Amino acid sequence: MKSKFLAVIILIYTLIFYSGASWAGGDLILVTNTREGTLSIISRDTHEVIKTLPAGQRPNRIGLAPDGRTVFIINDGSKYVRIFDARELRFKKRVRAGRDPYNMAFSPDGKYAYFVNTYADNVSIFDLSAGKIIGLIKHGGNNPVNIKVSPDGKLGYVANELSEDVTIVDLATRKPLKSIEAGHYIEGLDISRDGKKVFIMNGEGRSYSELDTETNEIVRTIMLRDEAHDTKLTPGGKFLYVTLPHKNAVSVFSIPDHQEVAFVKQGIRPDLVAFTPDGELAYISNRDSREVLVMNARLHKVIKRIKVGNGPHGILVVPGPPATAPVSTAPVSTAPVSTAPAKK
Repeated sequence: MKSKFLAVIILIYTLIFYSGASWAGGDLILVTNTREGTLSIISRDTHEVIKTLPAGQRPNRIGLAPDGRTVFIINDGSKYVRIFDARELRFKKRVRAGRDPYNMAFSPDGKYAYFVNTYADNVSIFDLSAGKIIGLIKHGGNNPVNIKVSPDGKLGYVANELSEDVTIVDLATRKPLKSIEAGHYIEGLDISRDGKKVFIMNGEGRSYSELDTETNEIVRTIMLRDEAHDTKLTPGGKFLYVTLPHKNAVSVFSIPDHQEVAFVKQGIRPDLVAFTPDGELAYISNRDSREVLVMNARLHKVIKRIKVGNGPHGILVVPGPPATAPVSTAPVSTAPVSTAPAKK
């Protein structure tokens, strides 16, 4: 019976990968392996790497366009970004996105992508339908490394690493409105679904701040155990995950009361966080242990370790096609696993 099941699985993957058919399975997790220049594709159903593809030199940040299938992958040091089709599981082309794009965000209406150019100190406006840059925003910050767009698409929040601030930008006029002081080496940034709160990781300040977007003022600052790298709100907005690379851990805070409810050991140097749309699972790239850790995002416990390539950094969950995605009846294990660093 097991051999027949295995044969069916092999046949399905063969048809998908070699016949040009579209992926018809469940959610996929995409991971950029920066040091070896590859992209790992993981199935949520099996938590196995089902494919590894060349992705150019130093693939890093990765973003999903609002169409749910077009993925943009930034290659550090390149003017061009790679476009990956998450249904056909193949790279389609490269497009110029700026002088030195480092991170990105998309307008909710699916018209534009915004790329921060770290050394050029500006933001590129990329027209998704035309496939080209249509303008630049000179926001005034130094060394921009992250950007988030408000749910209504009107405002952009740009984290500037060296000027130690977050710039609020009017995306219609392409003009900066205000700069919010933050910590040195700021990078992590996220915005609530209702757009009322922005969470700013204050870098070497070992803290994060909550920005009230109605007043554009910091309303509270929470101390952390160490310097934060990335942050992500759970889809329901009840918890904030913060990666602490020097502690090899993730801190989980309840929202809105900002209490640390979990401190979860990882592998080595946890970097970025991605959640499944249903909020059930979290995936954390661990750069120096060459793995992705899977967490039960309701219990805040590690349930699986997945070996990937060298230097995993960018991570993204791509939802499966709604009409054809199979429903798994197997329960997700909630038992914690060992978080000791894997042997190299």
